[in-house]
Amino acid sequence: MVKTKTSGPLIPGVVMQIAGREFTVPPLTLGQLRQLMPKVKMLIKVDAEMNEEQIGILIEIVTAAVQRNYPDVDAAAMENLLDLGNANAVLLGVLGQAGLKPGEAAAAMSTGQKYTAPSSPPDTPSAK
Repeated sequence: MVKTKTSGPLIPGVVMQIAGREFTVPPLTLGQLRQLMPKVKMLIKVDAEMNEEQIGILIEIVTAAVQRNYPDVDAAAMENLLDLGNANAVLLGVLGQAGLKPGEAAAAMSTGQKYTAPSSPPDTPSAK
């Protein structure tokens, strides 16, 4: 089972519901961003036409951010939490905090907003 709470204080970030669990997903560190930037550029869009490499990249990016608050959530766990209904919204939540977006995706969200990852991201997520 995936742990969704840590023993210490959480790093601020976007609060998201992923597979029915609430995660506070902080932005990537500059080191993570530097390492992952070439891979971010490979994500044109998140949909059923993604190839295996692109799915792996999406999982790697999201896992890197989530692990800052939830170190026990590894890539294997994350790939079982993400699906075509929430992957795009979750990725936008992670990349949006750095002002980035994959390919043609909608504008990213700001840090500190509470957001539920539906099948497609809303135009303007509202704080709850």
